[in-house]
Amino acid sequence: MRVALLLSTLLATTAFAEPVPYQGGTRVTFTPLPEVADAPAQKVRYAGGYVVKGEGTSWLIGLSDLVVTPGKDGVMIDAIGDFGSRARFTLPVRGHRGPLDIDLLRDADNKPFGNKSLSDAEDMAVDPRDGNVYVSFEGKTRVMRYGPGMTGPGEPLPLTGLPVLPGNEGLEAATVHYSTKGEASLMASLILGAEVGGFWKCPLDTYKCESLVGPTTPGFGYKLVSLAPLDPAKPDEMLALYRFYLPVVGARSVLRIVRLEGNRLKLVDTLLKIEPPLPIGNYEGVSAVKTRDGYRLYLISDPIGPGNPTHLVMFDYKP
Repeated sequence: MRVALLLSTLLATTAFAEPVPYQGGTRVTFTPLPEVADAPAQKVRYAGGYVVKGEGTSWLIGLSDLVVTPGKDGVMIDAIGDFGSRARFTLPVRGHRGPLDIDLLRDADNKPFGNKSLSDAEDMAVDPRDGNVYVSFEGKTRVMRYGPGMTGPGEPLPLTGLPVLPGNEGLEAATVHYSTKGEASLMASLILGAEVGGFWKCPLDTYKCESLVGPTTPGFGYKLVSLAPLDPAKPDEMLALYRFYLPVVGARSVLRIVRLEGNRLKLVDTLLKIEPPLPIGNYEGVSAVKTRDGYRLYLISDPIGPGNPTHLVMFDYKP
């Protein structure tokens, strides 16, 4: 009954996605994307990708971010979506189908969010020391803290110092940062970014956010959609993902490395631009996994229109 009431509320707020409750067992399928033989030379190498589709549920939709963790059976992917959903599945070493765990993020009363504005989860950040997960929301601007696994109620953080942000261009980006200097390294901060522009550093002992000077966007029409750690050994460096979209052009994405230096986020390098012949999509989430000789980067898309597929693409980066 609770899911049905939530569904009716969500459908009243959007004409795009139509998630439905469980229809029995849920699984996820991975259909390989076509090979790209003539991809332009960039700082990273395209390593393939998949169309990701849920079976038995349509809550696997509108995915905004992902965190990837290596495992013996493949890489485990935790993802969040625009409708307050949390998905967990494994990209298997062999085969193209696997189990899918779907749940709903909860508010402080341990109840699902009541409407699309409250449910619009955009980025997630895992604290490497205690496993807590921080989720930023775009509609009603806020960050909520969840325990490991994102089960149970969420705790809204009493952040101060953030400006009033537009409802559909709010806190798109979040990552956890530990300083590399002295005793400050014992205390974490959130680095937040808004789609409309602006970066902030929010210490988790005071919750007082301070504005950061950030780099300009990659070009006209590009907007920040995700921040993620690159390497735990280099906490000052992070990935910044930007997207662009015009109906007559389609989607484009740019992935950068930025470095925190005092009160400034400095552009270090541009790793990737996704445009044809690479599989384009509205990529909104990025996660990095350290490999033997570099990093594997995973990007996931939030389809722009009905019928468009969710893409999971991978790139290898060897500094």
